[in-house]
Amino acid sequence: MKRLIVAVCMLSGTLLYNACHKSSGTTGEPPPVNPPPPSGEDDLSAFTVDSTFTNPIMPGGADPWVVQKNGTYYYTFTQGSKLVILETRNMSSLASARRYEVWTPPSGQSYSKNLWAPELHEIDGKWYFYFAADDGANANHRMYVLENSSPTPVEGNWVIKGKISDPSDQWAIDGTVLRHGGQLYMMWSGGNAGAPPQHIYIAKMSNPWTISGEKVIISSPVYDWEKKGNPINEGPQVLTNPQGRVFVVYSGSGYWVDGYCLGLLTLKENGDPMNPADWTKKDQPVFSMRAESSAYGPGHNGFFKSPDGKEDWLIYHARTRAGGGDNNGRNPRIQRFTWNADGAPNFGAPVNIAIPQNRPSGEKWRYIYPKTEWAIAAFSSEETVNSRLASRLIDNNTATFWIARYSSDPTDYPGHWVTVDMGEISGVDGFIINQKEGDRKIKELQLLISNDNSSWENLGVFTLNNIDLLKQYIDLPQRKQFRYFRLAPKSGYDAQRQPGLAEVSAFRFKD
Repeated sequence: MKRLIVAVCMLSGTLLYNACHKSSGTTGEPPPVNPPPPSGEDDLSAFTVDSTFTNPIMPGGADPWVVQKNGTYYYTFTQGSKLVILETRNMSSLASARRYEVWTPPSGQSYSKNLWAPELHEIDGKWYFYFAADDGANANHRMYVLENSSPTPVEGNWVIKGKISDPSDQWAIDGTVLRHGGQLYMMWSGGNAGAPPQHIYIAKMSNPWTISGEKVIISSPVYDWEKKGNPINEGPQVLTNPQGRVFVVYSGSGYWVDGYCLGLLTLKENGDPMNPADWTKKDQPVFSMRAESSAYGPGHNGFFKSPDGKEDWLIYHARTRAGGGDNNGRNPRIQRFTWNADGAPNFGAPVNIAIPQNRPSGEKWRYIYPKTEWAIAAFSSEETVNSRLASRLIDNNTATFWIARYSSDPTDYPGHWVTVDMGEISGVDGFIINQKEGDRKIKELQLLISNDNSSWENLGVFTLNNIDLLKQYIDLPQRKQFRYFRLAPKSGYDAQRQPGLAEVSAFRFKD
């Protein structure tokens, strides 16, 4: 059984490692040296190359799913009460993604509550959003689908096509689709009103919203590692290798236990997906808990390619702390995987959240300006109690932060601002913003630039995400030359009238 995810803003203290800009590969090899600077006058050797990231890529979010089209990734996860899409061109920078709340179910319906494990699929030129939902009683969980004929899933309107069910109409969650041999199939996890055991089923579909025949079981929990907490097989995900071989990666055991893990089914060559005998189950998990990596209960996964198409990546959720349960939140993580000689996927072990990984191949590296000559030129106010000073914005430490004055003569929106002096006129392609942990996070931030700290060019108002500490990137449409920049918070995410911010940086792209 699944439950609602914890609040997106919850973040383990270990995520402070995201402030680190040093590199390391996924297998623990020495970090790569900074690439040589471009020839000529564009010397970036003093800059920090932002070529790595650390997991988790978001502070919270269960059942991650991503699909990519035309260089853009569309990410979704279990939100519970609505369907949400995050749009990004770089999965390692998901914290900067633009968020769309695309559909909220009407009240009083069989699908109004407990929306779980949503998945986006483009089928025959249209978008389909599959999800499980109920009316407030878990025993009534069934699968449903929406349709959207727009070019991207964040445009247009989502229209409910209805419930997807085989003739038995039993409890069902975690629906996904397989297209094989010209036939469309649905796979899902089901059982008796949500009671264990849970099996993985498959059935033929006549169209993306209709199951056209009887279901068959292709996997049941038979091994001890599939029975921790409860005997459960769930979250089936289709993976096709470069030679066209079909695999299904699924989650075994109860999601709430540390032993939640990934198992593997293999369809034999020229096999019939509807014939259980044509599926082979691996007798050991292919991806499981690793305490030294702070990866407890890794499961419910998806797959994506790097931007240049050269690398295969796994996305999954795990917990940072041992102990399982509902209050020890699941968070999304990504890592590269390879293929064994027999064609099966090799996921390795969950990577340590303390060790940076190289960004997916094809993501553009940013070169971060050194702050040794930076200074705070002016500010509207700062809170001197507990040293919540403006200078904290540029000290390369996300554990310290600026807050506008609140202890006496408190300030209010929209009169907040801080001006940073970079020391000389510099070419900038964008900014990196780290929200502070906890309250007073900024929602709308205006950016202005100047060469004389007197006349200002307005770059616009940018929406920040309500996320603790993780880097959020603001890419400018074109490079700007300036010495001073001003941060002017215009609104916040809570009722506090004095904003706070942990860190600000500026970056260049390599010419």
